[in-house]
Amino acid sequence: MSVEKNIKLNRSSRRALLAAIGVIAVVGLYRWILWPYSNQLFAAQRHESSLDKNIQKADSLSSAIEAKKAKIEQISKEADLLRNELFTVDEARAFFASLGAIGSQTGCVIQSVSLPAGQRGGQQGAGEPDSDGSGIVCKKAMVTVAGGYNDIVRFLDRIMGWQHRVWIESVNIDIGGNTGKLKCQALLTLYCIERMESN
Repeated sequence: MSVEKNIKLNRSSRRALLAAIGVIAVVGLYRWILWPYSNQLFAAQRHESSLDKNIQKADSLSSAIEAKKAKIEQISKEADLLRNELFTVDEARAFFASLGAIGSQTGCVIQSVSLPAGQRGGQQGAGEPDSDGSGIVCKKAMVTVAGGYNDIVRFLDRIMGWQHRVWIESVNIDIGGNTGKLKCQALLTLYCIERMESN
């Protein structure tokens, strides 16, 4: 009976020993063959996840840049439209010089072009730049014309239809004496930019 027990113990010990050797061999083969590749696989997975995050960031930055470019283009178009409303200093001189021609084309006679009372003597607004440093100067002129009512309306329409914006702040029409003509005093305002900036 003791011999049979020894044989049984030896068999079970052998099985346990073989199982332990098998486990050690499998672990050793895993560490020797597969472990370096699993490290590379783990590193590749980490690299792929960081690459995905960077691609998402790049996509969001690209869409933000496109939105800003569209906004800049819109602002640039608006600035061009607003810049077209402003006179340069030379264009303002040409405008005031052409008032006589506009008057004769519309059947009016220009009697005077003068600075308004508040702008005489170098006060603010008499062609001096604004204190905000924008480089935009407000120029005002009191224009007195004589003519028929329809002629005066045509004269004012021609001024308002100028290529740059001209504001007519006030209009005063009186009877011009025994001639049967009306006398019109109009306060004109235009804005001049001292230097044009390129886009």
